[in-house]
Amino acid sequence: MTIVNLFGAGGAGDVASRAVAQALGDKFGQSFVVENRPGGGGVVGTSYVAKSKPDGYTLITTAIGPAVLNQLLFKSVPYDTDRDFTSVIMLGEVPNVIVASPQLGFKTLSDLVAYGKSNPAGLTIGHAGVGSMGHLTAALFASKAGLKATYVAYRSPNAVVTDVLSGQIQAGVPTFIPAVQSVTALAVTGDRRLEFQPNIPTIRESGLDVVAVTWIAILAPAGLPDKIRGQINVAINDYLKSDQGRQTFAKINVRAIGGMPEELAQTIKKDRELWTPIIAKENIQLEPN
Repeated sequence: MTIVNLFGAGGAGDVASRAVAQALGDKFGQSFVVENRPGGGGVVGTSYVAKSKPDGYTLITTAIGPAVLNQLLFKSVPYDTDRDFTSVIMLGEVPNVIVASPQLGFKTLSDLVAYGKSNPAGLTIGHAGVGSMGHLTAALFASKAGLKATYVAYRSPNAVVTDVLSGQIQAGVPTFIPAVQSVTALAVTGDRRLEFQPNIPTIRESGLDVVAVTWIAILAPAGLPDKIRGQINVAINDYLKSDQGRQTFAKINVRAIGGMPEELAQTIKKDRELWTPIIAKENIQLEPN
């Protein structure tokens, strides 16, 4: 039984995949193997699983990018999430934060908004790649705040933090990493504060109706029998609620969620509705690599 992981070895998706594989193996007394298939922004692995048999022997650990954004960012991809997959369970959320250069002396997100409005040239906001959640979140934030912004792509969240720290750019939207603590963290992009950094308010608490979440989840090929899907869902939910599950996910800065398959399906639908107009407005397009 195989869980296809779309992310590189050692990352949050990989660690989560291996933890879930171990939990399922222990529950069902069978061997679950994690197979890493990164590449093409998740298109390679997703296309492979889309063609697999819906027998429960092949699952995929995906994220909002491959499951939702790819179909909006690329001219075409060889799969359709609604047609080719069935939702199994949401694993968790990966927090993103809006950070600013300490040199600017900002204390709140309102300070950043006021700065942006008082500077005709606008803000420069860094993110970890064109079409990434950092990029889209920055665009959504700027739109809601009525700001003009220039978006700068970096190769990694660490690189974003480095240039924010040095003052090369005023702000950034990286995923939460320890280095974030060296800059001024103004707001969390999710709908609740981080358990491990409860002093950082959400964007909503800061006065703007913005919730933008990076998530990881388990899907299966379309046509998976409800009985098998239910068994897998229950087993993973039990693991995510356990002390071991919560601790494992906390170590990789992922908030364990779980829930029913229908809730994941609804999240996919809502995120597609949220990001379609933003991507169109900013004219963000990607080419397959």
